[in-house]
Amino acid sequence: MKQLLLLLLITLTQAREIPSDNKIQGRLNIINGASAECVMHQFYQQSKWEQIEGEIGRNGIDGLYIKRKNNQIKEVLVAESKWNKARLGKIKKKTIKQMSQAWVLITLNKLIKKENNPTYQTIKNFISKDQYRARLFRLKPTKNNSIQISIYKIKNKGAKAFDEIAERQLDPIDINHPKNSFETNIVESFNECRTQYLNKYLPMITQSEVKTLLTDNYLQKKDIKRILKK
Repeated sequence: MKQLLLLLLITLTQAREIPSDNKIQGRLNIINGASAECVMHQFYQQSKWEQIEGEIGRNGIDGLYIKRKNNQIKEVLVAESKWNKARLGKIKKKTIKQMSQAWVLITLNKLIKKENNPTYQTIKNFISKDQYRARLFRLKPTKNNSIQISIYKIKNKGAKAFDEIAERQLDPIDINHPKNSFETNIVESFNECRTQYLNKYLPMITQSEVKTLLTDNYLQKKDIKRILKK
């Protein structure tokens, strides 16, 4: 009887915490969203853009990039990353849309207030004069265990006009069989980010299980629950 109780105690001690469905989904939303942002940074850095920190906590501008000439800022790019079908949000009682010129200026003002960095003021001057590029960067899981990058120009000519115009749609990238160095770098960034955030938000999953999850292009609640119930 004592041995049975001891075995039961050991089993209960070794049992893993299984978060609620809502918690799993919430954490996956963060993981997938962060992965899209990591891929975006890799994409633009490969295109010779210099990344400037644009976030305040978990809010702010996902991608703030510049190009310099003779150590002077000559080009500014503001980009927002979205995973799958996620949409741009709104602030100020839903009157100002994320990534509009007004939204970007509000966010930059917060950065200027928080950080004594003249780079932000220079970037703000570009934004105020409408001398910048605005892009929506979407990373979407597709068939055959692939991910696809789509990029949209954002045109904001005032509070009532806001357009997203398709600019580029790259060929799908098979995450288990990238074809070239560009695709390899994208997949490595995608998986490095997923590993980091899986470890942070779902630490009960072992590294071996994380490695298995990374062979899938789309981490979903059912995948996490299946692993946790093993």
